[in-house]
Amino acid sequence: MGRRLSIVVFSFFAGMLFSQDIRAKTLPPDSAHHADSISTRKLLTGIISKVIEASGSFDVGAVGDLYTPNALVADEQPPFSWNGPTAGAQWIGSIEKTCRDLKIKRLKGRMGHISVYLQSDESVYVIVPVTYTGDAHGDSFEESGAFTFVFRLVNDRWLIKSQVWMPRKGL
Repeated sequence: MGRRLSIVVFSFFAGMLFSQDIRAKTLPPDSAHHADSISTRKLLTGIISKVIEASGSFDVGAVGDLYTPNALVADEQPPFSWNGPTAGAQWIGSIEKTCRDLKIKRLKGRMGHISVYLQSDESVYVIVPVTYTGDAHGDSFEESGAFTFVFRLVNDRWLIKSQVWMPRKGL
């Protein structure tokens, strides 16, 4: 029985390796969605920049079409998470409300250099440090942290599947 199981397991893994090898050989080397492409990095960096800029200007229109239908956004202000294709717009709305409630003015995010970038053919995982500055009750403040993004290729378009803010104080 043990020997049969070993043969079955070996056959299963050999089949997986063989099918992955064939798949890898059939992908065109100049594919538009080739893993870790420079053009995709530039595109996603632009999307991340747009999200960070919109979070300081409260521009929900700028992020309206950047999220997957089942997106998740998480951040440190209530209600802490937002879901669906409007998750980004809901998140921007909550930032605006928090700034109004806490009397925060001139909120501005500054994106640092991407610290982690992992790409497959249909997904990208990115960690980018961000520093937010502004004025609260007349005093300047600075909060540093990082966003973690997961992008998915949906109908030949890179969209945000998840976006999570981690403040430095939480690390």
